[in-house]
Amino acid sequence: MSFSGFAVRRAQATVFFCFALMASCATLPLTGERRAAPVEPAAPVYLAQDILGAKPSDIDALLGPPALTRREGEGEFRRYSLKQCGLIVVLYPDDDGAQRATHLDTAAKNSGSAKPALADCLAAG
Repeated sequence: MSFSGFAVRRAQATVFFCFALMASCATLPLTGERRAAPVEPAAPVYLAQDILGAKPSDIDALLGPPALTRREGEGEFRRYSLKQCGLIVVLYPDDDGAQRATHLDTAAKNSGSAKPALADCLAAG
Protein backbone atom coordinates (compact mmCIF):
# COMPACT_ATOMS: atom_id res chain seq x y z
CA MET A 1 0.00 0.00 0.00
CA SER A 2 1.50 3.32 -0.98
CA PHE A 3 0.47 6.78 -0.03
CA SER A 4 0.20 9.46 -2.63
CA GLY A 5 2.03 12.73 -2.05
CA PHE A 6 -1.27 14.47 -1.48
CA ALA A 7 -2.29 12.09 1.31
CA VAL A 8 1.06 12.53 3.07
CA ARG A 9 0.83 16.32 2.88
CA ARG A 10 -2.75 16.18 4.12
CA ALA A 11 -1.70 14.04 7.12
CA GLN A 12 1.17 16.43 7.90
CA ALA A 13 -1.13 19.44 7.64
CA THR A 14 -3.65 17.78 9.99
CA VAL A 15 -0.97 17.03 12.58
CA PHE A 16 0.41 20.58 12.32
CA PHE A 17 -3.10 22.03 12.69
CA CYS A 18 -3.76 19.88 15.81
CA PHE A 19 -0.52 21.03 17.47
CA ALA A 20 -1.22 24.66 16.60
CA LEU A 21 -4.72 24.37 18.04
CA MET A 22 -3.43 22.82 21.30
CA ALA A 23 -0.75 25.49 21.64
CA SER A 24 -3.25 28.31 21.21
CA CYS A 25 -5.54 26.79 23.84
CA ALA A 26 -2.70 26.62 26.31
CA THR A 27 -2.10 30.37 26.11
CA LEU A 28 -5.69 31.51 26.43
CA PRO A 29 -7.08 32.11 29.91
CA LEU A 30 -10.05 30.05 30.93
CA THR A 31 -13.31 31.92 30.81
CA GLY A 32 -14.54 32.85 34.24
CA GLU A 33 -11.01 32.59 35.66
CA ARG A 34 -10.66 34.83 38.67
CA ARG A 35 -7.51 36.14 40.15
CA ALA A 36 -7.24 36.41 43.89
CA ALA A 37 -7.33 39.94 45.21
CA PRO A 38 -4.01 41.15 46.59
CA VAL A 39 -3.69 40.33 50.25
CA GLU A 40 -3.23 43.34 52.48
CA PRO A 41 -0.30 42.95 54.86
CA ALA A 42 -1.36 42.34 58.42
CA ALA A 43 -1.10 45.26 60.80
CA PRO A 44 2.05 45.07 62.91
CA VAL A 45 1.53 43.63 66.37
CA TYR A 46 3.88 46.16 68.00
CA LEU A 47 5.45 49.42 66.88
CA ALA A 48 8.72 50.94 68.10
CA GLN A 49 6.92 54.19 68.94
CA ASP A 50 4.71 52.28 71.40
CA ILE A 51 7.77 51.17 73.36
CA LEU A 52 10.34 53.95 73.06
CA GLY A 53 9.90 56.42 75.92
CA ALA A 54 7.62 54.06 77.85
CA LYS A 55 8.01 53.16 81.53
CA PRO A 56 8.95 49.57 82.47
CA SER A 57 5.45 48.85 83.81
CA ASP A 58 3.88 49.99 80.52
CA ILE A 59 6.30 47.86 78.50
CA ASP A 60 5.55 44.82 80.67
CA ALA A 61 1.81 45.41 80.23
CA LEU A 62 2.33 45.46 76.46
CA LEU A 63 4.89 42.66 76.02
CA GLY A 64 4.54 40.57 79.17
CA PRO A 65 7.34 40.00 81.67
CA PRO A 66 10.90 40.12 80.37
CA ALA A 67 12.80 36.85 79.93
CA LEU A 68 15.91 38.58 81.29
CA THR A 69 16.54 41.75 83.29
CA ARG A 70 19.99 43.11 84.08
CA ARG A 71 20.83 46.37 85.81
CA GLU A 72 24.08 48.17 85.05
CA GLY A 73 24.66 51.44 86.85
CA GLU A 74 21.62 53.62 86.24
CA GLY A 75 20.61 51.68 83.15
CA GLU A 76 18.57 48.52 82.76
CA PHE A 77 18.74 45.90 80.01
CA ARG A 78 15.63 43.79 79.33
CA ARG A 79 15.12 40.99 76.83
CA TYR A 80 11.59 40.02 75.83
CA SER A 81 10.87 36.79 74.00
CA LEU A 82 8.61 37.48 71.03
CA LYS A 83 7.32 34.99 68.42
CA GLN A 84 10.21 35.28 65.98
CA CYS A 85 12.93 37.08 67.89
CA GLY A 86 14.26 38.44 71.12
CA LEU A 87 13.50 42.12 71.68
CA ILE A 88 16.13 44.03 73.65
CA VAL A 89 14.94 47.14 75.48
CA VAL A 90 17.45 49.45 77.16
CA LEU A 91 16.08 51.80 79.82
CA TYR A 92 17.73 54.87 81.35
CA PRO A 93 16.37 57.47 83.76
CA ASP A 94 14.79 60.55 82.20
CA ASP A 95 15.25 64.10 83.54
CA ASP A 96 12.82 63.33 86.38
CA GLY A 97 14.66 60.11 87.31
CA ALA A 98 11.97 57.72 85.94
CA GLN A 99 13.23 54.76 83.92
CA ARG A 100 12.25 55.05 80.22
CA ALA A 101 12.97 52.93 77.15
CA THR A 102 15.69 54.72 75.21
CA HIS A 103 16.92 52.04 72.80
CA LEU A 104 15.50 48.96 71.05
CA ASP A 105 17.38 46.15 69.35
CA THR A 106 16.74 42.58 68.30
CA ALA A 107 18.40 39.24 68.77
CA ALA A 108 17.94 35.98 66.91
CA LYS A 109 15.53 33.57 68.58
CA ASN A 110 17.95 30.66 68.09
CA SER A 111 21.73 30.53 68.13
CA GLY A 112 23.16 30.64 64.62
CA SER A 113 20.08 32.31 63.12
CA ALA A 114 20.25 35.72 61.49
CA LYS A 115 19.38 38.78 63.53
CA PRO A 116 15.98 40.06 62.33
CA ALA A 117 15.23 43.66 61.48
CA LEU A 118 13.55 45.58 64.29
CA ALA A 119 10.41 46.36 62.25
CA ASP A 120 10.00 42.69 61.27
CA CYS A 121 10.51 41.51 64.85
CA LEU A 122 7.92 43.93 66.22
CA ALA A 123 5.46 43.33 63.38
CA ALA A 124 5.40 39.56 63.99
CA GLY A 125 4.74 40.03 67.69
